[in-house]
Amino acid sequence: MKNSTRGYTIVFEASSCKGYVEGEAARELYERWFGKREGSGLTLDLVEVSYLLLSGHAKVVAGNSTLSSLDDLVRSHSECFKGLFWPMLSVFKDLRDRGRRVRILEPMKFLVKDKSGHLRLVFILEEKSPVNIDILEKLVEEARRNNMLATLAIVSLQGELTYYEVTQADLRVT
Repeated sequence: MKNSTRGYTIVFEASSCKGYVEGEAARELYERWFGKREGSGLTLDLVEVSYLLLSGHAKVVAGNSTLSSLDDLVRSHSECFKGLFWPMLSVFKDLRDRGRRVRILEPMKFLVKDKSGHLRLVFILEEKSPVNIDILEKLVEEARRNNMLATLAIVSLQGELTYYEVTQADLRVT
């Protein structure tokens, strides 16, 4: 379902807040590290749908409406845009705009492939939001077990991003 002037046509399911594409569009998007395969189609996270709208590569069909901007999608489906969405979109857009391939693993956690082919786990944090050290420890261990780098993406209250590479500390005295 590819439209020559707007790119991809995404069918939006309001009850799940996800987008769906089929056919050639599904194959193309999956090759570009978008979505999760589901039969012959592809399921897109709300962050992916929003990014494709922002970048002008998609239009969204939601019910009887065709939406061509993120503002239109937010206005018509505001219930989908919860607190975690905006920091995730900020980091997703920044990484994609820098030429990285990004796959959403779960809320606030991405798998990122950089330009040299290295993989990293990126964990998104908001400034002034507390996080348990055990969560960070698990992230670093998961990345280490999978031979990846662990990165924290901190989103400031002003929307600015800072990335920190995280490694396991060895606190033993020798």
